[in-house]
Amino acid sequence: MKIPTNPSCRILVFGPQALTLQANEALVSNVEFPIRVSDMISELVRQYPALEPSIAVSRLAVNQEFAAPESLIEADDEVALIGLISGG
Repeated sequence: MKIPTNPSCRILVFGPQALTLQANEALVSNVEFPIRVSDMISELVRQYPALEPSIAVSRLAVNQEFAAPESLIEADDEVALIGLISGG
């Protein structure tokens, strides 16, 4: 059973997504923890539609490690949206 322990999640944002939002973090509201990474991504896009074009080439990191879509995010985890970019 999901227990709402924190109604929001602060997600650090880097690279092109930070430029898109004109901010270095996004606050995703009305989240029930634990939440799967894939569900958090969906909620992030729902609340920040401008991220949709770049979300397919982005990943969420949880506690400074890339997380699989089925991984769970807890209320006290550090979450970051990392836009994958190429370069040399």
